[in-house]
Amino acid sequence: ARVPGLLGLFLRAKFYPCLLGKCGRAVVFGANIVLRHPHKIEIGDNVIIDDNCLLDAKGRDNTGIRIGSGVFLGRNSILSCKNGDIVLGERVNIGFNCEVFSGSRVALGADTLVAAYCYFIGGDHNPQDVDTSVTQQGSRSHGIEVGEKCWFGAGVKVLDGITVGSNALVGAGAVLTRSVPAYALAV
Repeated sequence: ARVPGLLGLFLRAKFYPCLLGKCGRAVVFGANIVLRHPHKIEIGDNVIIDDNCLLDAKGRDNTGIRIGSGVFLGRNSILSCKNGDIVLGERVNIGFNCEVFSGSRVALGADTLVAAYCYFIGGDHNPQDVDTSVTQQGSRSHGIEVGEKCWFGAGVKVLDGITVGSNALVGAGAVLTRSVPAYALAV
């Protein structure tokens, strides 16, 4: 059952760490958070996971989700593994309604800022046979690697196989189809 207010925050702070593979100090869990495969989720100190977030670390061969200290995960955001790993460096700030999907490995470096409605798409379908439905074919994933101190404006989409160098800025609404070097501006 959903428990609102201060009582809910207190109960989640006591109960959720028991489910996780690792949980640091002073972690705040908002209301209506869904944890799937929580034994594969590790969270550092002073992390805030806002209301309605989904953390899904599913997979047979993966490590799961690693969230560094000082991370903020905005409301309605999703971290979703499909036999992949997600690594959020220290002090990463992810705005509301974002998704990070991994079929192999998606890593965001420390102090990276991600505005609302961004999508990191660390995997894709493998449509080789035009006569077969895409849903019937396999998938592939090369992963995504983001350096430290990057900034992604609202609505950015980062496609599979992309590397973004440290201190890069990606303008609102951009769709990254090619890698971005360090200190570059991509719009």
